[in-house]
Amino acid sequence: MDQEGQGRSLAERLAALTPEKRALLELALKARQQVRPSGASAESQGARLALEAVFQAETYSTLAPFMEVAPVFSWLLAAQGQASPSQVALLEDAHRDLRGALFRSVDLASGGRFLGLGVGEGRELVALAERAPAARIVGQASSPEELVAARARVRARGLQERVDVVSGPLEGTFDVAFGLEALRRTESRAALFAALGSAVRDDGTLVLGDVFLRTALSLPHLDRLSLPLLDEFVEWLGDTGFEVVDCVDAAREVGQFLHAPELDANLSHLGWEEGDTRVGVARAYETLGGLLRGGAAAYLLVTARKRGDADRGARDARNRERLSRPQAFGDLPHTWLYAPRWRPAPEPLASDPGPRSASSTEPCLIFTDDAGVGAALSRLVAEAGGRCVLVHRGESFRQEDAGRFTVSARNPEDFLSLGKALAKEGLAPSRVVYLWGVDVPVPDTLGVGALQDAALDVCGGALYLTQSLLQRGAGPGTSTSLWVVTRGAQRLDDAEEVPGLLGSPLWGVGKAIAYEHPELDCRRVDLDARGGVEAEARSLWTELGARGREDQVLLREGRRHVLRLERHRRWDWEGASRFQLRGDATYLVTGGLGGLGLQVARWMVERGARHLVLLGRKRASEVSTREVGEMRARGASIVSLAGVSVDSDLDFVMAGISKRMPPLRGIIHAATEVDDGILVHQTRERLGRVFAEKVGGAWNLHRWLAGAPLDFFLLVSSSTSLMGASGQGNHLAATAFLDGLAGYRRARGLPGQSSSWGAWAAPDDVAARELEARMRKRGVGMVPLEQAFTVLARVFGPVPDVVGVMPIHWPTFLGSLPGDDTPPLFSDFAGAARKDREDGGRRELMRRVRGGPRDEGQRAVLAWFQAQVARVLELGATQLPEPEQTLHELGLDSLMGVELKKHIHAELQVDVPLQALLEGRSVGALAESLYEALR
Repeated sequence: MDQEGQGRSLAERLAALTPEKRALLELALKARQQVRPSGASAESQGARLALEAVFQAETYSTLAPFMEVAPVFSWLLAAQGQASPSQVALLEDAHRDLRGALFRSVDLASGGRFLGLGVGEGRELVALAERAPAARIVGQASSPEELVAARARVRARGLQERVDVVSGPLEGTFDVAFGLEALRRTESRAALFAALGSAVRDDGTLVLGDVFLRTALSLPHLDRLSLPLLDEFVEWLGDTGFEVVDCVDAAREVGQFLHAPELDANLSHLGWEEGDTRVGVARAYETLGGLLRGGAAAYLLVTARKRGDADRGARDARNRERLSRPQAFGDLPHTWLYAPRWRPAPEPLASDPGPRSASSTEPCLIFTDDAGVGAALSRLVAEAGGRCVLVHRGESFRQEDAGRFTVSARNPEDFLSLGKALAKEGLAPSRVVYLWGVDVPVPDTLGVGALQDAALDVCGGALYLTQSLLQRGAGPGTSTSLWVVTRGAQRLDDAEEVPGLLGSPLWGVGKAIAYEHPELDCRRVDLDARGGVEAEARSLWTELGARGREDQVLLREGRRHVLRLERHRRWDWEGASRFQLRGDATYLVTGGLGGLGLQVARWMVERGARHLVLLGRKRASEVSTREVGEMRARGASIVSLAGVSVDSDLDFVMAGISKRMPPLRGIIHAATEVDDGILVHQTRERLGRVFAEKVGGAWNLHRWLAGAPLDFFLLVSSSTSLMGASGQGNHLAATAFLDGLAGYRRARGLPGQSSSWGAWAAPDDVAARELEARMRKRGVGMVPLEQAFTVLARVFGPVPDVVGVMPIHWPTFLGSLPGDDTPPLFSDFAGAARKDREDGGRRELMRRVRGGPRDEGQRAVLAWFQAQVARVLELGATQLPEPEQTLHELGLDSLMGVELKKHIHAELQVDVPLQALLEGRSVGALAESLYEALR
């Protein structure tokens, strides 16, 4: 194998090692004293090869942190100016995140003198100057070329009054010295740090971001980069009196940026041949990527204070400890923000009226709308040779003829009667299209009661339909596809309105159906409110015949758009420090007497608010009374009153504010009502209890304050509204309305923001720590209280109308989901998933069931089922349930039952009725039923 191949192979092997094996390797390397070749030390190597050797584009000059591997991205092609606009935007966002993490412990608003090291072409000088308007910045160039390029960039931005680029000696001292990958631009790092010791004032700050090797490595190509050792860094800091106060490691993220599986093809595309200097640099960075991903190298973002009078030995020990245990870049709060976005599908909708496949002839059940979309769709089904049954909304169940029925949206028995009638006629449908969400009224003139009734009728009908489909059940070889359809309930972009706002809760119900009952293959489709009935029906008919897994689709002007959860990265990394509440304004917090509301209220007082109205339905507890007293002691005027879901209550609240308090300038709607339960146990009435606080309260506030000059209108919910969860159907429906209302307001030029949060955890909350330990097994963390407020300040900035704040470890989260396929919503993160599954596991089980002796197949299914039960109940591999034990005895509740049902369906494609898991049968009996179903 040639040297290049050896370098790549070693990098890949290092990346695959466990932390324990990497530690042993480091010890072995140290013992062998592998150092740089003689005559090629860091101080005597001469001109270094670095990224500049292949750099031609204006896109970037430093490495970048990628939170996930971007499969179609090549850092090499980007460096040559061949990145697409979306890839350029990805790079810009990554560098913005990098700067934010680098300067997160520096108060940029306070001004002072800043010294920039290794200025390159001046990008970092300009970026800092634009975010620190009170700072005076001096950049020290390390070459005549840097001097000319950096000065030109500063002049082009009109910053020459505040930014000066020099190449000679420095004058005076500086408050902050900073550099991003500056160490590779200097010939003598020890001399550089000696100069910093003189240039930075006592108690001044040093901010550096650079690559460090954890051990001395001599690898092909890597020596050309002349990377500093971490131990060397400790010595330089000690010599100059700097103590590390903050350290972040972006090794994994920068390693993902350097992920280069197509490097050879890209080198060939560029026409570069082996022996070319640029090829050597590219190979070196390929090797570096493997070292970063494997933990043998670190990309550290370090903040250090000048404390020359401290004890050198103790300071060195603290520096070595902090540098060896940095905080992971992926654990920083700015990485927790996500936003759902609609993306164009790869292909437009076909003009053909629909597929002529065998599935077109199977019965189709349409819960038809009054607008005529269902009737037009039924004609297209008939043209394709299929049979259609239409179901209208009415006062009670009635069968008009063999293909036409009427049911009441409020009576679950009507849906059960419909199912029985269809079974009697032999019309069990393969596709069910629920179009009642198309008929929702325009909400503008509706009061709270009328709005809630309209939304509940639409959601209740979908709920009872789902229950009837589940009661009918499905065995092996049968399938039902449920299509939930709305019109104008989703926003494609910021310019679009939401006339179908009352259909938005139906998307929450659809999410609950998809999460709890994947066997129903629930698809959600939003039609174009500007299209005609015939065009809507045609596009829907084409969508019904579409192949693929997309389950959330928006149809606009003949094109499909699909929903993806994305990281939200386009936000100002210094904007949070500028957010302040006003002392001459009133702010209203619903749910303000609960735990979350009180925490938010206290934070608002700390941020400058002096007039708060805290609303809650329940009597204040001792805790809330004490918290309110503490806020009043800090000079805040606190009023606690009734709720807002009833018109008369809000009339009283608003009248009191207008008479006795400053103008109302902000709303935080955090009211909630918990009534969890799986879908088969839900009712319209239970939906209504949750709707009253979240939906009714939000709409009432919107109506009252539609013309008020508010600074913000923030709607708060939990992360399950974005991620889904079992037993949360009513919550998902209500929060989907909040998401829709935020967009509805923004489309009218009003402030509106819906944020979904992971659970908050106080430092001394023992119960929260226990909950987090369980959640982390599924890849979801809790939001520490102090960091929650850091992010909350940013949520008031320029962010989308819907955002989620969730610490998620995607490989663990996706690995915990049943089945091998990642849900389309999360497909951006599928590259990070490493599921511990063997592709042939199901095939082997089926071979033993269908091809071996009966007793062998039964034992195999029992062992598989015992493992799944242990997984759901978190019993551990050594605590498998006994065959004679019942799931009820083992502690299985309805939510766990849903999870077990999902695992069975995803892994074996067998639908086990939930009731069968909950009725008290033994593990052995259930496994026997599974065995028979698989045969």
